[in-house]
Amino acid sequence: MTLSIEFENAYRSVEMLTELLKKDRGRLEPRVGAGIIDGMFADGPLLRESTLEATSARRARRTATLGQDSAALSLYGRVMAGRGACKRGRLDRQVCNVAGVGRPMKVSVVASVLDGARAILEAYAQFPDQLRSVGVLPADIEQIRALSASLETVDAAQEHTKVTAKEKTAARNAAYKRVKDAISIIVGAAGLQFVDDPERLALYEAVLPVQKRARPAPAPKA
Repeated sequence: MTLSIEFENAYRSVEMLTELLKKDRGRLEPRVGAGIIDGMFADGPLLRESTLEATSARRARRTATLGQDSAALSLYGRVMAGRGACKRGRLDRQVCNVAGVGRPMKVSVVASVLDGARAILEAYAQFPDQLRSVGVLPADIEQIRALSASLETVDAAQEHTKVTAKEKTAARNAAYKRVKDAISIIVGAAGLQFVDDPERLALYEAVLPVQKRARPAPAPKA
């Protein structure tokens, strides 16, 4: 059973118990306390809301990651092209070193790509004539600068969505645990209260989700 189904089942259980407790709260509250019942009433909608928010946050994080990957790939390509121009143009070793030629750069690591871009920008700032001689134009440098700024912005947004998704998931999981605990306590108390009323007790027991039994392993063939 997936987590989303478990959360939905827990919310439905709260709804079912809410209906039952409209009639039975006066008899069950002395057994479990008002806090358990009121807490479940409060956590039910919170669980529903938190589940929807956590799903939305995960989608936002995936979207931000795609945007980050696209920006990093675009900048990476231009940095590598700049390095290639320096190398193929046989510029002085000092110029190539400043430009980052031969330095490892991973497109999947934002900091690595940004470092590579800064190296090209620094090389152009120090040796503009040499880089111009191998085809690097001011427009190329401006594009690298703009893409770097864009990637930094996208990266910051992506990190924010990570934190937001983590917080919302934690809130949802906490509400889910409280709801499960409250349901178990209330149904357990109903077992005592309605021990002589099996029909009423069955309504409470029906609130609990049915646990799937593991299928037995097939018998070995002869």
